[in-house]
Amino acid sequence: MKTLSLSTLAALFCSATLASPTVIAKDSADLSFFEQEIPIVLSATRLAQPQNEAPATVSIIDRELIKLSGAKNIPEIFRLVPGMHVGYFRGNNPVVAYQGLSSEYPQGVQVLIDGRSVYSPLFGGVDWANLPLLIEDIERIEIIRGANGSSFGSNAFQSVINISTSHSVQSNGLQVKSILGEHGYQRSVLRAGGGSEDMNFRIGASHIDDSGYRNNHDDNRQDTINARIDYQLSANDSLQLNIGAVNSLRQTKNPKQTPDPFDPARQVESSNYSAHIKWEKQTADRQQFITQFSYTQHQQTDKVSSVFDSGIPGVGDVSSQLDYSQYYERYDLEFEHQFEASEALRISWGIGNRNDRVYIPLWLGSDKTFDNSLQRIFSNIEWRPFRQVVVNLGALWEQNLLSGDGLSPRIAVNYLPSKQHSFRLSASHSTRVPVLTEEHFHVDLALESVSVPGLLFTQPVGRSTHELEAEKVDSFELGYHGLFINNALSLDLKLFRNEYDQLIDTRDIDTPLSISLDGKPLAPFTIDAGNKIKLFDNLYYANINGYEFELNYRPNKNNLVHIGYAYNHVNVGGLNNKDIRNIQRSVPKDIFNMLLAHTFNNGLWLSTALYYTGSMEYLDSGNPQGPMRRLDLNIGQAIKLAAGQNLDLSFSLQLALDKNKDFLNEFHLDNRAFIEANYSFE
Repeated sequence: MKTLSLSTLAALFCSATLASPTVIAKDSADLSFFEQEIPIVLSATRLAQPQNEAPATVSIIDRELIKLSGAKNIPEIFRLVPGMHVGYFRGNNPVVAYQGLSSEYPQGVQVLIDGRSVYSPLFGGVDWANLPLLIEDIERIEIIRGANGSSFGSNAFQSVINISTSHSVQSNGLQVKSILGEHGYQRSVLRAGGGSEDMNFRIGASHIDDSGYRNNHDDNRQDTINARIDYQLSANDSLQLNIGAVNSLRQTKNPKQTPDPFDPARQVESSNYSAHIKWEKQTADRQQFITQFSYTQHQQTDKVSSVFDSGIPGVGDVSSQLDYSQYYERYDLEFEHQFEASEALRISWGIGNRNDRVYIPLWLGSDKTFDNSLQRIFSNIEWRPFRQVVVNLGALWEQNLLSGDGLSPRIAVNYLPSKQHSFRLSASHSTRVPVLTEEHFHVDLALESVSVPGLLFTQPVGRSTHELEAEKVDSFELGYHGLFINNALSLDLKLFRNEYDQLIDTRDIDTPLSISLDGKPLAPFTIDAGNKIKLFDNLYYANINGYEFELNYRPNKNNLVHIGYAYNHVNVGGLNNKDIRNIQRSVPKDIFNMLLAHTFNNGLWLSTALYYTGSMEYLDSGNPQGPMRRLDLNIGQAIKLAAGQNLDLSFSLQLALDKNKDFLNEFHLDNRAFIEANYSFE
């Protein structure tokens, strides 16, 4: 695709807007989530609670906020959350982390879509590049800013992102969207929905082409299709079915200038398939039963063959064949029961079982598949001993094959001197279970001589102790949530201390390069080349203290102010003292976001957003980064073409306020512009 200049895109947008038919104002019935009296949250305890009675700090992002932010993909949304930072490993692999301590795999963030966990059993974290989810399908997002193991288990270690998609009844009709941007960016979306009185469906598809950052091998092409069916079985029974598939083709290579025969330029193909069914039943005595089952399959093909000079005297050229391919499948079943024991006591409890099967030959040193199973039982209790006091007690017990069993408890007390003001004190304990690639890490590089058949050089690269303990965090929070100006302004403050222990990382140990001929070791010729091997172990403890605040002001449907800030102070210690600074640098000191928006009565809207992340360095695979600063400018227009036919046009500028490094030295944020046209017919 020919690159479009900023001026060309601006001219196209302005001419389309000026030539438009009659414009329409925003539908007065389209109220934002914050315009409710007090927002209701579901993710803190699994019980529906007013936000100011929840035992955790919760950020809420609704469809209106997503639109006004101008975000073009799902990870970009989380720049609006205090304490969260977003990067792109090698330009096309999004990373969403919270409070640092993160690598290219942010293992402390648990992500759910309509209740289905998408946490990867391979390396941990979430593969944001291969989620079978369209940003247009998102109804709202709840972000628990802090550990929440008592509700969602061992991987809710630092934060929980709970994404809810819109009910299919909201998608009747046809939607066609096209986005063009600089650096070869194109995105096309087609969505359709319909149904009857009892059953509704939605199906959507998208295609993306993106050339990524300048002068880097980070092109990305992706096709996504998904569907949701909602069936009202009876007045008290509902069934939800979600299916999705995504296929992507991404460029990658070692970005260093010196060619790397083990990591050359190549195309990596990935696919992800999922199916999720949820049955909800309510009874006349206000009990609720939720049963859900999901299946996920992920596959990635990435094989590398190369011939190069070994650098070993008298050996000459060697060949290597590496299989970076990966595969996993997951079966997940969960049952939950909610009920009111009395007017002052509500209880939620449930059980779950998850089975993962993983194939990742290079990292696990075997062509075999590895299995892991997980069983859990959980309960959350909301007790109101007095009108102004809410006590939340929760615990989750979990057992898995990798690290045995563990308990994640929480206690929180909320004091509400009035309906608009709430003070919260909470303490919790959560864990992060090692993933299979940490527990069974076994990587060797095998080099075969080209001139001497059967002569093999083997260099161990990485190992695991095979006795890894689960990471642990004890969290303490003092919070305040207040509503002002007739609930138009909400302010959330929290002071926190997180005490992490048994953090997993790698330490270097010496290892020789071994030689064999026709499978027989040549011990006398073993070469000690001073090489190092990476050994996974429980190495560090860290204490992070700080504060966060979030302000949302929506005086009416036409104006919005959103501000978030997080301050972190970290102390680290452990067995591997020479790398303590790496852990410290992974925690950005300051993170700031601000979004201002105004919608005119004729449907024209304007917004600007400022994002800042302090200096940091991602663990293991990152480089030191200076502060990241970005300014976004957005303008849009809603146009009524005819009865039931609407056209929305928007133009966005993403301005890098400095030469911001993105994860690695070779990748820098660029100025980018996008123009978007969205046609809908009901």
